[in-house]
Amino acid sequence: MAELRVDRLLGYGLEVPDLAVAAHFYSAFGLTPDSAGHRLALTSRAGGAPEIVAIPGREKRLHHLSFAVAPDDLDRHADHLARLGTPCTTPPFGALREGLWFQDPWGLWLNLAPAAPLPAIAAAATGPRVDRHLWRELNREIRPNRLGHILMFTSDWEKTEAYYARALGLRTSDRAAGKVAFMAGGTGVRDHHCFGLINSTHRGFQHASFHVDSIDDIGFGALQMHKAGYREGFGIGRHALASNLFHYTRDPWGSWVEYYADMDKISESWEARDWNDLPYIWPAWAPEFWGKEMNGNFEPR
Repeated sequence: MAELRVDRLLGYGLEVPDLAVAAHFYSAFGLTPDSAGHRLALTSRAGGAPEIVAIPGREKRLHHLSFAVAPDDLDRHADHLARLGTPCTTPPFGALREGLWFQDPWGLWLNLAPAAPLPAIAAAATGPRVDRHLWRELNREIRPNRLGHILMFTSDWEKTEAYYARALGLRTSDRAAGKVAFMAGGTGVRDHHCFGLINSTHRGFQHASFHVDSIDDIGFGALQMHKAGYREGFGIGRHALASNLFHYTRDPWGSWVEYYADMDKISESWEARDWNDLPYIWPAWAPEFWGKEMNGNFEPR
């Protein structure tokens, strides 16, 4: 019988003090908002289940994580989680997403939702650069293709990594020694990571990252956010480890959202390593990723 693994990160939930603020920020980023009652759903070009579900809260806080699983594997996942001592149960807010709900040993709610694998997204083709003004043809209204990954702060870093590997079948793809563990879902060729854990003082949301096609999309996305009034950011650059191009914009609550492109792909032959390098190749100047500018955990304990 095939090993149980989540396929990918499907979405996440945030508690926020003001849903209108969240709608303005993420709409500027290029996500499509849908308000219903006391919740805000935000979706990329991929459609389907919302990548972000925001609900009212006194302070911004990570509310839940949702991972995609094969529909036929739901019962197996439920049995597996029960054997681990974190059985499935339906929370009062269970209607936010379909599928299974359970809490990890530290109290964060996790959702396993039935979903088919996403088709591969091909890079945008611009054609030969002869007798053309490419700058006139570039897309300037950026809508991310899909959610790629999220990084989460945790104070019990090694134990959390081990639990998520056992419970969800996530596989560690690389570590920055003592600081961050990157983890991949799915099988076959896939993104270097869909989830990550940062060693910190307490639980919290660090950033979420959405895939776009090119460095031009990243640049126009950064400009789009700047024009919308969100001018505090970092990039454009290229990470080490996963090698992806990036630009981060600080959200209204002190954490970050990222456009990314051109990430390393890994297969079953990939071997994880511990590294001591900085997590970006360029730019090689402040703010340093692990400093207070990029790595402050602003969530309540």
